[in-house]
Amino acid sequence: MDYKNFIIRSLTSFVLFFLYAFFLYTNQNLILFLIVTFYVFVLFEIVINFTKIYIPFVYVTLSMIAFIIYFTLYFDYIHFNFLLLIIISFDVFSYFCGSIFGKNKIFEKISPNKTYEGLILGFILSNICSLIYILYFLEISILNLLFINLIICFSFLGDLIESYFKRLSNLKNSSSIIPGHGGFFDRIDSFIFSIYILLLFSIFQ
Repeated sequence: MDYKNFIIRSLTSFVLFFLYAFFLYTNQNLILFLIVTFYVFVLFEIVINFTKIYIPFVYVTLSMIAFIIYFTLYFDYIHFNFLLLIIISFDVFSYFCGSIFGKNKIFEKISPNKTYEGLILGFILSNICSLIYILYFLEISILNLLFINLIICFSFLGDLIESYFKRLSNLKNSSSIIPGHGGFFDRIDSFIFSIYILLLFSIFQ
């Protein structure tokens, strides 16, 4: 395991989380500004660094529109924080467990660091964290359990989709602007695909 990279990655995540928490408790409209800014940086990364631009650009733009619709019409910080908790816990646990225990690759040609061990342990531990959150802020229901596992699945797929786009352009990272993470696309790849689930749940709930 690359402990130096893990420490840098953890510190960067803490800074980003602190920034989000500050915006949440001062002015929630700043969250819209923060996340749309992330999306815009992702689009810049695609235009500047990717050789295959069209499909990734449309993919990210549609996700940004979905987020703006969600934030404008349905934003609820309890469920939005729930989404972030699921995504972040799955990302952290799958990365950490995969780095320590990972031996069996899943999609080596697309994302060489993904392992079955990281995926399974990340899935289990993310569910545990999410259930603790539910006990405090929501309620245990089939709908909430479905939400957790759909977000995990879409987080994983979002990561794979971004990795596939990078492979098409022969890139390891979308950029190197965020220490320990690569670029903005590398940082919010799971969110970009998962926001559709939150939007759909908010519409039909």
